[in-house]
Amino acid sequence: MKRQTPLVLMYHGIGEVPATLDPDNLFVPSATFAAQLDRLVERGWAVIDEAGYLAALDGAPTPPRSVLLTFDDGYVSVLERAVPLLAARGLPALCYVSPGLDGRGPAPGLPDDFALMTTQQMRELVAAGVSLGCHGWDHQSMSGMDQVSLQRYTVTARDAVRAVIGTTDGPATFAYPFGHHDERAREAVADAGFSCAFATYTGSGRFALPRVDINATETPRSFDLKLRTIYPLARRALTSTPRVRQAVHRAVGHARRS
Repeated sequence: MKRQTPLVLMYHGIGEVPATLDPDNLFVPSATFAAQLDRLVERGWAVIDEAGYLAALDGAPTPPRSVLLTFDDGYVSVLERAVPLLAARGLPALCYVSPGLDGRGPAPGLPDDFALMTTQQMRELVAAGVSLGCHGWDHQSMSGMDQVSLQRYTVTARDAVRAVIGTTDGPATFAYPFGHHDERAREAVADAGFSCAFATYTGSGRFALPRVDINATETPRSFDLKLRTIYPLARRALTSTPRVRQAVHRAVGHARRS
């Protein structure tokens, strides 16, 4: 097998949330998510777990088409909607939670889809086969944080997730809220004993690995595009040329939302 770092996909919530309530396109419809899982399997992708990803990161041979599925924020819909679809296909996943927001309800005017998991629900998620990762303490940007806050976001948050899992080990990996990080944040995560950390498109070594976001506007064509190894580089290039990016978006298309 070829030694290659697996692709990492970043989801948030799963469910049918109107665009007016979800302007950031965080919630992928359940049917779309199910179709994406089937598409991965049908096209020969090996969906690996957190341990498999870390082994690959350390140089273990891995299938050429390997992918890690991650969810940020800890929405209840990961447990209620994503887990049954993953379990039906025997696929693993990894969910990043902020223990300081344990059980936080949706903001006024937003549906229950925006509720975050309680400690008990996090434990149910682990029992269902989804690993827990650390997403800071209460989902604030870690770029420019002072040392006291960084300690809370790494060591304190790590220990709180350990208490949820019920072990003195782990969580093994970290994901920066909003994908924001700087040198001090990366050093704090490393010093807290995490094996690696994920950002979004802006990577910086093992403690700011890039991921590809999957959102509510994906079509089968755009999803296939995001699975290509050239996509992150192409996205960064298109960011500096808005007109070209808009033309590409028109060509690829986007899913209609209610």
